Amino acid sequence: MTTRRSFCRRVVAVGGAISIGSLAGCVGPWNDAAVYWSDPGQVGPDDADYEAVITNARDAGYTVEEPYYVNARRPGGIHPEGISRLDEFLGPDYRVFEFAFYHTPQIVLVVELTGGTSVAVFDWRTVMEDFDLESLPPEAWLVERILLSFDVDRSTAETYANDLREQVVAGTRTPRIDVSDRVTFQNAYAHIEAERDAVEGSETGGDGWYTERSFRDDVQFADVDFVVQSLAVVHRDGDHEYRLKLDRLGGFNLRIDLPAGEEIPEAEYRETFRRMFEDVGLDPGHVDELAFEYTRSMW
Repeated sequence: MTTRRSFCRRVVAVGGAISIGSLAGCVGPWNDAAVYWSDPGQVGPDDADYEAVITNARDAGYTVEEPYYVNARRPGGIHPEGISRLDEFLGPDYRVFEFAFYHTPQIVLVVELTGGTSVAVFDWRTVMEDFDLESLPPEAWLVERILLSFDVDRSTAETYANDLREQVVAGTRTPRIDVSDRVTFQNAYAHIEAERDAVEGSETGGDGWYTERSFRDDVQFADVDFVVQSLAVVHRDGDHEYRLKLDRLGGFNLRIDLPAGEEIPEAEYRETFRRMFEDVGLDPGHVDELAFEYTRSMW
């Protein structure tokens, strides 16, 4: 099933940039409190030694919560073995949450790997309407991508493609099938690497979501949603809780939770975060580059 988070990320990928505030409904419930939060920042993996930050933070007396996988402590998705380039770049326990093949810029076959494994086809032009049979990619196209993605024979792949078609004929917004076969992401990714002539990676912003988009002749034909590990460095000052979230690719974000309606002078909270950055081995100047927002209550 497509999660709210997955749905929001797909809308962003296809429709363009969207503000952090407008994604609030895709993240999950907040307790009643006043909150300051920053824009996401990115220092780059070469500027942030992830393991050293953990050691420095603990040595400085901070609480370190790790690992996170976005906001969860248990990993979701899958960790495919044996892709050395990804192991080196993303860390030893990166996860693949989903990957997608584009038939057109709007019609996408998505292999979803959270809450079970499924294959779905989206038409982003008519996402709130029934899927148009004329928009369904040809059977041969569907079969080849199913064969890349799963350890199945051609007959089984053809059955899956026919199931998707039958759902469209019967009437559905999103044709989808659950799949119990082994995921062969290594094959799918090798195909993507061989076909592309350009690749773009997203910033991670502290939660570790990393989307890699692959292009051929300036047209996007695939993407992969990865999650890398992240950590939270926590400093408590009375009933004020300061949180520095950092992921393995150098993305970060900052947050303060405090009693509903209470405020802190900007100079004070910026100085606290600058001190936290310095203590854990990050450049405190990054704090000055961020804009903060505030809400008096989450209810």
